Amino acid sequence: MEKSIKKRQNSRSRSNFAGRLKLTCLYLTAVLACGAAVATSRPTKAPKPPQKPSTETYQDLIEKAQNLSLQKDRLQASQILVRALARETKGSSAFKSLAQALDELMTTFYTERAQSAFTAAESNLPLKPRDAIEGFTEALRLEDGNVTVLKALARTHLTLAECDKADGFVTKAEALDPYAPEILLLRLQVLDCSKAGEALTAKLFPTDLALNGLENFFRGLQIKDLLRRTEDKRAKALVSQWEAADASYPEVYYWKWMVSKTETPDRTAARKYVELCQNLTPRKRKSYNLDVDLCKGKETVDTFLKEPSHEN
Repeated sequence: MEKSIKKRQNSRSRSNFAGRLKLTCLYLTAVLACGAAVATSRPTKAPKPPQKPSTETYQDLIEKAQNLSLQKDRLQASQILVRALARETKGSSAFKSLAQALDELMTTFYTERAQSAFTAAESNLPLKPRDAIEGFTEALRLEDGNVTVLKALARTHLTLAECDKADGFVTKAEALDPYAPEILLLRLQVLDCSKAGEALTAKLFPTDLALNGLENFFRGLQIKDLLRRTEDKRAKALVSQWEAADASYPEVYYWKWMVSKTETPDRTAARKYVELCQNLTPRKRKSYNLDVDLCKGKETVDTFLKEPSHEN
């Protein structure tokens, strides 16, 4: 009897378990089917089409920058051309055209008021540099970011040996046109003014130095650096090359005298230097306006010439 009851209980238990298992399977099947249906009902994202490479030529970019410049947006024009220059090979026709366009757009005056303020400021040089700085500052207020004005401010501060102030204006100019030889020259002049010898040496003698017609204005810095490092023979050779290239430039003879001091001071070079400085016409001085040290050594050389003990 007991065996019969236990048998029926075991049978009922197995039946219940089988029922629960069946229900569970049905439930899971339904869930999976539902999930699949939802997944298939969602729209699939189409793959992004590959981006087409830009078809803009460097001429197109120059035109775009020119249009921005007409809208007085100097910063955007600069950014377009600087990015384009970074992609081009130095010395290529595209690079030269882009660099020229960048220089023109960054140095152009947008308004007559700013141009007039700048011209009036220039007329104060070299005798009234403080008045010139005041005028240049007004021109910059009228046309923020004009590289012509930034260079003039940096140069005038350098003539006054105000290295930090000059550095600020050079940094702003570099941000707008990092490829301009005049701005490179100003950076070197700031380093010289700040007596940053090693940093100056690293930038003065690379094989790819982009002088672009400004070689005369780099020579004095190079000779001064060579003398600092006691490379007298190289300095002497460079002076000779410089004299052959421009025998009317006063600084040639200042550095010819300086190089000669390592042996016998050259009084002829010293006299020539003083003579050329004394006879500088306004036009001639303006042609050398990139040289922030022009004729600064005249007083020193005058003193030397007055000392009879240095006669040859």
